[in-house]
Amino acid sequence: MTEVPEHLLRRARERRAAAAGGSAEGEASTPSAAVEPAGGGGGAVATPASAAAAVPAPEPAYTGPPQAPPRRQRVPAWAMPVIVALPLWAVLYGGAFGERKVAAVGKVAQGQAVYASAGCSGCHGPTGAGSGQFPSLHNVTKTFPTFAEHVAWVETGSAPYKGQTYGNSGRVAIGGMPAFGKALSPEEIVAVVCHERVDYGNQNPIPPECLDTVAGAPGEGASGSGG
Repeated sequence: MTEVPEHLLRRARERRAAAAGGSAEGEASTPSAAVEPAGGGGGAVATPASAAAAVPAPEPAYTGPPQAPPRRQRVPAWAMPVIVALPLWAVLYGGAFGERKVAAVGKVAQGQAVYASAGCSGCHGPTGAGSGQFPSLHNVTKTFPTFAEHVAWVETGSAPYKGQTYGNSGRVAIGGMPAFGKALSPEEIVAVVCHERVDYGNQNPIPPECLDTVAGAPGEGASGSGG
């Protein structure tokens, strides 16, 4: 069999490529899917570089000694003076805005002691509920709408009103209410009236006389009994 010269084969390929719209050079530049190794024979087909790249193995799990937990963030230096000053600020705030309330609580508490020691609880009961001819103090603010009326009643007792109605109660005085004007000091009368009006009469807002830190003059206090 006669061998065809190489240049004739090349020209034939170029003509076929030109007829197909391609080029012999593009055909020649296309890589083969497989390249036969030199020396012939049934050698292994070469693998593309992208396929031959090895997949990285995962990192092994940590098997060393246990690690210490992360340290907590320390309090910033600027926050320490603020933390130290908070209790002092609370005391100053309470002193500036809580004085009237503290004064009222103090007078009401004093009145509770006077109410028990002066014998008011013996007639009107330890809870001010009254009993029999002794009226309840739970409506004392209706009986004596003003603080001054309540004080006058406690100081003079019911003797000046015997057989007459007293206060705004519509009740007739029977003369059983003793006078405490000499038995108690003006300060004690103010305190016990504060106790009766605030604790039993539920007066709200608290009477100004109970918020005053200076003891009132005679006639400004109140009584420990209302009947």
